[in-house]
Amino acid sequence: MKEKLGTKAVGFYFIVLAALLGIISVIRFVMWGSAHDALDTVTIIALIVAIVFDIILMVKDNDYLVIAATACYSIATVKLLTDSVGSFVDAFQGINMFGDASQVGTIISISAVMGVSILLSIISGFLKRVKES
Repeated sequence: MKEKLGTKAVGFYFIVLAALLGIISVIRFVMWGSAHDALDTVTIIALIVAIVFDIILMVKDNDYLVIAATACYSIATVKLLTDSVGSFVDAFQGINMFGDASQVGTIISISAVMGVSILLSIISGFLKRVKES
């Protein structure tokens, strides 16, 4: 095990961290979405697929999977934010008409964690994930 980890470079650890934050995002989104009737299958599937790609990347290095994982994290984040635009409008206007203004903080915090996963995936694409022999 120690020898296996010894062959990994910084990009690998960025992928591990992105997957961990992806798992946290799925859990937070499902808990929040089920309580506020805001569950979206596209967001959940995109996050799960991105996590699966990251897990595959932990075993086998592939540049295309890094791009695919980044795209999936991005789709999940943008879908959450676009579905919640009514809540942002209500927060800015000081009314409750199109969404729930009280949930903007939670939406932003979930999106921020997803955003960090996006950044980690992008950065890992430019870094070596396996040390050269």
